[in-house]
Amino acid sequence: MWLEPPPKPSHNTEQALVELANYYRQLVVYHQQSAAIAASQLAQVETLLNPSLASNLAWQSPPVNSFSNRGELVAELETAPKSLPERQLPHPEELIKSLQSTLAANRGKILRLDYLVLEIAESNFLPPSQYPKLKQQLKQTLEQGERQGLWASIPDSPDCWTLDLKDFPDLVAQSVAKSKSTKKTKKKSSRPAYNRSRLPHAGKMKEYETLTAAISQCLREHAPRTMDAHQIMDWIYPGGLSEKVRNKAYQAISDGLNKGCSRKHWERAEIGWYYWQE
Repeated sequence: MWLEPPPKPSHNTEQALVELANYYRQLVVYHQQSAAIAASQLAQVETLLNPSLASNLAWQSPPVNSFSNRGELVAELETAPKSLPERQLPHPEELIKSLQSTLAANRGKILRLDYLVLEIAESNFLPPSQYPKLKQQLKQTLEQGERQGLWASIPDSPDCWTLDLKDFPDLVAQSVAKSKSTKKTKKKSSRPAYNRSRLPHAGKMKEYETLTAAISQCLREHAPRTMDAHQIMDWIYPGGLSEKVRNKAYQAISDGLNKGCSRKHWERAEIGWYYWQE
């Protein structure tokens, strides 16, 4: 025995509560018929498995047409609309008002985005099929509203919102401390890499952010010639260095050559001598 699939909601643009009621009446009929068919088939299978159960199971298998109100429902559905109109998402202005109202009613609380979706969907009679679109639109509206100072997101808590972050002093202090730490880190990381090495900020080092990049360029320009730390230092600092700074620069370049060779940036011809290898 085969049963028609359940009816689907309409895709029209107008909404009517009467049609909504008719839609659910169709679902009632469908599930009543499904239950009756399943009960009948279950009784048949269990009877085959154990014939002695036949008399006990007979009462559990009401016929499909045994529901007293089925005829009335079918007659009413024949004249009812066959589909349910689809509700449109609220306009951005309506969403802002709904969000402000919901957050204000829950002042001092942290509300997740999923909770806001359910609240606004229920107040606008939106079906579950509209939840994904509503969630996306709500997230965009929340982010825009935060930039306008209408509400606030919760630090380190994605998709969590509240009316005013000042209601949570601990979170405000945490947010300020994190902001200062982030600015300090950015300021520190913005300095060129060679400022953290032993190399002076002069000569061709002005053109490169790392010692590895400078050595690579030097060896590449002089390939296939082999070079040592003294020659590379003279290339990086064509104007020369003072004796005190020169010793530190030489040691840094020598160490850089050795480490870069182990990482396959260039090749070692012999101890202390290196060449560029494409």
